[in-house]
Amino acid sequence: MRRALRYIAWGLAAIVALALIAWFWAYQVAMGRYEKEWTVHSASFPVPFPLTEQELTVLRAERIAAGASPTDPLAGVDQNAIALERAIVRGRHLVESRTSCDACHAKDFGGGTIIDVALVGHWVAPNLTSGKGSVTQGFTANDWDRAVRHGVRRNGRTSSMPSQDFVNLTDRELSDIVAYIHSMPPVDRDLGPVKFGPVFSFLIATDPKTFVATTLDHNKPHIAEPPAALANAELGQHIVQVCRGCHGANLSGGKLAGDPDMPIVANLTPHETGLKSWNEADFLRAIREGKRKDGSAINVAMPWQAYGKMTDTELKAVWAYLQTVPPREKGNH
Repeated sequence: MRRALRYIAWGLAAIVALALIAWFWAYQVAMGRYEKEWTVHSASFPVPFPLTEQELTVLRAERIAAGASPTDPLAGVDQNAIALERAIVRGRHLVESRTSCDACHAKDFGGGTIIDVALVGHWVAPNLTSGKGSVTQGFTANDWDRAVRHGVRRNGRTSSMPSQDFVNLTDRELSDIVAYIHSMPPVDRDLGPVKFGPVFSFLIATDPKTFVATTLDHNKPHIAEPPAALANAELGQHIVQVCRGCHGANLSGGKLAGDPDMPIVANLTPHETGLKSWNEADFLRAIREGKRKDGSAINVAMPWQAYGKMTDTELKAVWAYLQTVPPREKGNH
């Protein structure tokens, strides 16, 4: 009996030792990927973007109508202040309706804890304000570009930012978002660094594509201006980029790998298992009210409440684009 117990004890000790060795290996691999340095192109854009010629034309007309001299109606006008005010409005709309930055970084942009479980790890979305614990103090346009559109920290190393959703943001859109973030009051909140527990370590070590930076072209140039605000497929294709993180590159949905609690993601293509039987009104109702064509409720994991804040033009543009994508069976990401 004692010998059997001894063998059991040795066996358990061996299992524990192997588990510790495996964890050590996974942690080293994960940290190696997290600390990998990336070469990213240099990007530059103004914050805010200056007023366009069209905006200046309208502003001149408004000034003249208000009694300003027709010779120089913009004399004494702080054009940069007006541009900043408009950029903040556009940036707020982008954040609240399309990019949902506040879903992770908190409504006050002071940062939020996504996961803090010893066996899993400590994963945070950092403080973006100018307060204590901020990671963006002194950020240049290039730093914002790498952080948001490339998944790379200021030090040039990997971040956990889901940049696949934002890589196609134009310079002007990113500038508008930065202007909006800069308008937020400073928040003192230091959430500490990201830490990998056993679960995070194994997930990252066994999947080289866990970090989005490994999947992006870091030398691809970015477009300066977004498509015109028209309800067409061009604008829709631009907006739909934020949907691909969950619905897949082909928008055909299915089960998300690595997240057992996430519901099955819907197929957005015009396939029998997707939106083939839907029309524009069905789609608008789904996004505005969170109800499918059959009246059933859409899971709150789908941020329809945020997307529902898009304008009619934006949502109709999305629908117009979805009609152009090839039909695919559900689950074929």
